[in-house]
Amino acid sequence: MPGSWLRRALVPAVRRLDRSAIAPNLAPTPEEESTRFPQFPWDLRTLIAVFPPDSPFRFLNLNVLLGMTGIPFDRPDRWRGKDPRDAFDLQLCLEGRERFATYKQYHSISQELSYQPNAVQFHLGERLHFAGAWPSYSIRYRQPEIGLELQARFESWPGFHWWAYFPGMYYHYTSFGDCKMEWKWGEQQGKLDLPALHDHGWGKNLLPLRLPLRLFRYEVLRLPAGGFAVSLWTEAPGGFEVKSVGLHRPDRGPSRFMDRYSCQVREGETFTNYAGRPCRVPRRWLGRQQDSRGEFRYEAERSSEPRPVIGNGFLYAFDFQGEWLGSGEKVAGEGYVEQLGNP
Repeated sequence: MPGSWLRRALVPAVRRLDRSAIAPNLAPTPEEESTRFPQFPWDLRTLIAVFPPDSPFRFLNLNVLLGMTGIPFDRPDRWRGKDPRDAFDLQLCLEGRERFATYKQYHSISQELSYQPNAVQFHLGERLHFAGAWPSYSIRYRQPEIGLELQARFESWPGFHWWAYFPGMYYHYTSFGDCKMEWKWGEQQGKLDLPALHDHGWGKNLLPLRLPLRLFRYEVLRLPAGGFAVSLWTEAPGGFEVKSVGLHRPDRGPSRFMDRYSCQVREGETFTNYAGRPCRVPRRWLGRQQDSRGEFRYEAERSSEPRPVIGNGFLYAFDFQGEWLGSGEKVAGEGYVEQLGNP
């Protein structure tokens, strides 16, 4: 297997450094929860929602990034400034059942963005307001060119999940919570109350482990009771597996960390990404999450067109049917994928 000798040498050392592998539910300190830019070259926050079947929407991704990461999440072709530390990347993808909205543009931190260091206070004119402190965040987003307005209040549940904790290099966690949302899109409007995710990451450039990513795949499955299952698959060049794990949080209780995730692509299609390069996107796949107590397996099928709004990859929706092997417990629902590279 490509990179197997490097994997055997580095994985034990990486896991010793990574607190997330030891205590994935350990809550951050108040300093770690606050925004770390400009102490670190980049700082990212993402609000993710997978909507219920009776909603007019499938998923929402609203992403704010101060600075550039140095990995394929960036789209330097769209940045016209000289200093990558001055780039503010605003991204939205709202996938509806009959229409969709996307936005992906760099703005200048020094000339366009109002923010407070070490605090969650971002203001970009009338387009964006993202502010708050644990456990509550207030978000307003406007895209006047298409008549879209969103207003959300995110209230975090107790507990965090650390995906990465490499002191001085790279930090990334997910918190879960309740989201009250009001929306208006042209002549239509409505209110929604649903569970959602808030991701926060920050670190140095060229992460993780100062290596470029060959593959990043992040799947969020909405569970019928209102919680989530999450799958993460990351590889560096040469097939070196950085991290492939899973997570279950079906309700407000503790997360169940799944220490192994694997994905078998059963059918795929090729789409052109923003750079004009062909990229393989799964249409059907089998996901498997495993821990010492059991295995969760799910079959998934893509249900929307891939939207090329992140780096060299896509966002898209899917339907899934899953089962806990052994107990026979079955679940079904919808989900959302962030994909970079070719799985």
